[in-house]
Amino acid sequence: MKKNKPQQSNHNKILENLSNQIRGKMKKITIGNLLCILIIIILMACATSKEDVRRKEKAEALRKLGEAYMAENKTAPAFRKLKEAEELDPDDPYTHFALGIFYFNKGKYDLAIKRYQRCMEIKPDFASVRNNIGLAYLQKGDYDKAIENFKELTDNYVYATPHYPLANMGQAYYYKNDFPLAEKYLKEALDLEPRFLIALHWLGRTQLAMGKTSDSIQTLEKAVQLNGSVPEIYFDLGKAYQAIGNKNKSKNAYQRVIDINPEGILADQAKIQINN
Repeated sequence: MKKNKPQQSNHNKILENLSNQIRGKMKKITIGNLLCILIIIILMACATSKEDVRRKEKAEALRKLGEAYMAENKTAPAFRKLKEAEELDPDDPYTHFALGIFYFNKGKYDLAIKRYQRCMEIKPDFASVRNNIGLAYLQKGDYDKAIENFKELTDNYVYATPHYPLANMGQAYYYKNDFPLAEKYLKEALDLEPRFLIALHWLGRTQLAMGKTSDSIQTLEKAVQLNGSVPEIYFDLGKAYQAIGNKNKSKNAYQRVIDINPEGILADQAKIQINN
């Protein structure tokens, strides 16, 4: 029995050494594999990141091309490029915004609103989109919804151009026949931006509807001094002079409507007024 003990001890040592060697190799293999996997992941992430950047850059280029086509009133290529941009980067807020403008210009106001709302979901701080939503509701004739959106912007003290929603809110109240509120918001817009042509025009139109004819003439004369190429302003000025019985000035204003756009619908109406 005593002779067998050293053999047992040697046997155990041999097994222990083999076990240690195997564990060491396993550790080396495991760490090596992990390092390889980590390097592969990093490389794949870099490749994916670069691919995403390239994809977004291509989408942006397509969007800008679509916007350029829109500016040139080239409807079909504009829509095609904007949709291609959306396919590449479906969460780009500016593509949804551009598509909203596209649909708005086509008179598809519900589709425009849907795009604008998606834009705001992606980029909640894109405040000017709220004004566009209000304009779409205004064109739909949903004046309360329009006012709701414009009001939200006028309460936003960091919004850079509040005179726009103020003037738009004035238009909405005008269409609701609430002329005192229309006048109030249009004047607030002009307090912020005295040379704001849209607000001047609509204020003159509102004052005329309220029977404030002298104020209306003064406001509309100021508007045509700022920009003498808008037939709608001259048409309203013709109506204002007509209201006080000044036929010569009324006729001159209507004639300017014809001169500016002889083929327009207002030109035909102006001719009728001149011949009355």
